[in-house]
Amino acid sequence: MENNLKKNIYWNTIGVTLNSFTSLFFLIIINRINGINVGGIFSFAFSLACLFFIIGIYATRTYQISDVEKKLNDSEYLLNKTMTCILMLVICLGYAFFENNPLKKYTIILFTIFKLIEAFSDTLYGYMQKEEKLYLAGISLTLKSTLSVFTFLIMDLITKNIVISAVVMVILCLIITLFFDGYHTRKCMHKEKIRWKNVFSLFVDGFPIFIISFLAVYIVNASKYSMNGILNDASQTIYGIIIMPATFINLCGQYIMNPLMNDMVDCLRKIDYKAFKKKVFVILKLLFVFFVLAEMAAYLLGIPVLNIVYAVDISKYKNDLLLILCGGFFYSVAIVFQNCLIIMHKNKFQIVIYVISSLFALLTSKFLILSFGIHGAVYVYFYTMLLHCIMYTVYFWLTMHYLEKKKL
Repeated sequence: MENNLKKNIYWNTIGVTLNSFTSLFFLIIINRINGINVGGIFSFAFSLACLFFIIGIYATRTYQISDVEKKLNDSEYLLNKTMTCILMLVICLGYAFFENNPLKKYTIILFTIFKLIEAFSDTLYGYMQKEEKLYLAGISLTLKSTLSVFTFLIMDLITKNIVISAVVMVILCLIITLFFDGYHTRKCMHKEKIRWKNVFSLFVDGFPIFIISFLAVYIVNASKYSMNGILNDASQTIYGIIIMPATFINLCGQYIMNPLMNDMVDCLRKIDYKAFKKKVFVILKLLFVFFVLAEMAAYLLGIPVLNIVYAVDISKYKNDLLLILCGGFFYSVAIVFQNCLIIMHKNKFQIVIYVISSLFALLTSKFLILSFGIHGAVYVYFYTMLLHCIMYTVYFWLTMHYLEKKKL
């Protein structure tokens, strides 16, 4: 079991990290081979596919892993995931039907199918995780991420066509899912009778987490969605390049917090709020140090490095890059407080926070983008994340004050 624990941590970290940066590699490849305009089409299509992905994933794994009482069996979880993935594809096709640009239409569909395979696999990974074999999910993610990028690169070099490249990539991911995930899932999954009431109950139970997850993806990509139809595809590429470094800060926040989660749960179980707050401060201090280092690196080297990597001159967007990193830091702080509130079981008001942040992004994005172009898109991201961070900070500390007062 201890050997499995080490393997689980090692492979899951590698797999999740590589999977998080596939879009970065795709954008580099497409920019260099197909040009800045096609890069913009990909950037918008992938961000939209990530939004549809939340429909497919629908927080199922959260309940699947924590279902110690086995309210739903393995077959019921699989059927529910099949239904959410079908819904994901139907909504994507409905959106694509109204898209006039054929290249954008097919890119949206293909990368949505790419994310659909990932969403479906998530339930298969849940079976592995429950059997203490999470390392298999990590290996699967590693295979899919590396081979997808490599296959896309080779096909795009040969064809100079991202649609053909994406088709081959999707077929490869499907083969890995069928033969690797499918093979190991058969050893972990127990086929049982399906109770339709249980299948539909998961839609109700998972709805709060689904809404939060859906709006989380929306507020991060709100500028990209609003830019479509207002600015050209080249602008999408430039914005996609300068917002990418914020992903590093967000990922760093996860790496810092995840190892401390179990200790934080223990602190709450013992009603030791002082120790709990101390761990929160440790996370925030480490996150702030990483943010300062990231800002310094971006100021000194960010633009030259990004120019070389993406083969696009973004020299006049240096201030935007620094502002994006500030926004990424605010969002990471909000995520820290969000996770703290989740383990406190304070979830309902979080939906309100996400709705307010989403409405703010929706109502300000068109005006700011029309007024300031790409700079306006950066302002939307920055101010949305600042507002989001303020609301989460206030809610967290008010909750802590209430719990400490209640203890007395």
